[in-house]
Amino acid sequence: MNKFEKILSKIDLFKNLDEGVRKDISRSFKIDQFQLGEKLIESGKKANRFFIIFNGRVELQTPNLLGHIKRQVELEDCSTLGEVALLTKTPYTSDAVALEKTIVFYLGDIEFNQLLEKHESFADNMTRLMTERMAQDGGINKVGRYTLTKQIGEGNMAHVFEAHDPMLERDVAIKMLKYDLTHNKDFLSRFELEAKIIAKLNHPNIINVYESISEYSTRFIVMERLNGRDLDQILKQKGPLTIVETRKILYQVACALQYAHSQGEHGIIHRDIKPSNIFIDDQGHVKLTDFGIAKPPADEVTMILGTPKYLCPEIIQGKAFDGRSDIYSLGIMAFTMLTGNPPFSSGNLSELLSLQVNKVPPDIKKYRPEIDNDLRLFIERSLIKNPDDRISDWKLIKVLLKPGASRDLAPLDGDEIAFITRIQNGSYQKTAQIINKLRKMLEDDGIEHSFEVLKQKS
Repeated sequence: MNKFEKILSKIDLFKNLDEGVRKDISRSFKIDQFQLGEKLIESGKKANRFFIIFNGRVELQTPNLLGHIKRQVELEDCSTLGEVALLTKTPYTSDAVALEKTIVFYLGDIEFNQLLEKHESFADNMTRLMTERMAQDGGINKVGRYTLTKQIGEGNMAHVFEAHDPMLERDVAIKMLKYDLTHNKDFLSRFELEAKIIAKLNHPNIINVYESISEYSTRFIVMERLNGRDLDQILKQKGPLTIVETRKILYQVACALQYAHSQGEHGIIHRDIKPSNIFIDDQGHVKLTDFGIAKPPADEVTMILGTPKYLCPEIIQGKAFDGRSDIYSLGIMAFTMLTGNPPFSSGNLSELLSLQVNKVPPDIKKYRPEIDNDLRLFIERSLIKNPDDRISDWKLIKVLLKPGASRDLAPLDGDEIAFITRIQNGSYQKTAQIINKLRKMLEDDGIEHSFEVLKQKS
């Protein structure tokens, strides 16, 4: 290991990288020197270099709108500068002035982008750096017209921020694609095409996507801000769901998928149906998220590490796939909701993928003997390996999944007790008063309960 590689191993951006990756990156750096008073970078100029200080001192001078210096920061050996501007392809925001003779290593913009494309781990580190600078005081606080307020989540593909839209006076969520994806030309081409279609989707069970924005050398997706929890969180906290709960959620997801599969020339396929992409508010209303922005299918195992437990056999085998892949994933999710675990699991990825392709799933009735025949039939037929034999008629699927009063009231789970009170010619206000009194009595006695008001259609 040469001296410069040792320096890289101490810098946050590089120290967690594989030694071979660091060695390859070190070959792309060049050396330069600056005399006292010389500027390494100049505010407002196009970013074209990323610097690492090897020996010397540099002062960052950030000017205000009047041109006066409002902030000064001194940098010493092993400090970095210019990396965010180079990453985002935005002008430098500060002057960097040598306080003495200073020797630096630098990476040019062409070499920098080549390394981002070549090494996913390096791109991941740059994504992390970028998100640390976003929604922070003195950091990057604007995307398009939206003001970032805080980071609220992270997935395999994107970081999620809460933001405010001053024009429409509403809060939104903004997803920032990670930088390794921005260098995947095939993915970006498909993303740009589908983003336009996804933004036009208008369904009560699909999250509203308002627009996509290209800034800071990546893509941002602006969508409605949801309140509630995703299904993955609910399952972790609550465990397996009741038949009634499962059916209500599955039916709403099925409605969303039927609508999406009918849009566009070939339909919009979700490709990543799983509990963490099912959002549920306090009233039980379902929103399907992350439409059309799942990672593209590929024959490389690294491309499917995220959710192999929900992948259909045809995607695993690298074959052509269509909307029936979403139905298979919906069946896996149904099994998981009722049992707490997917039908196939293994600590070994290759073995898990093999099970998905070859093994017949267990009978759900062994785990939930009280399951009704319709829901059992959907799970069995949705998990058929050959998509040509798999259930694919959405009308039939919705018949099998549709909640109904008589179906949902029986059978009961465990120590549940259900009773029906019919109120004839009663107003909603009077009915609510009765229910609230009963609810309070149950709460005072510490009895877990739920209410469902059914109104006969006229």
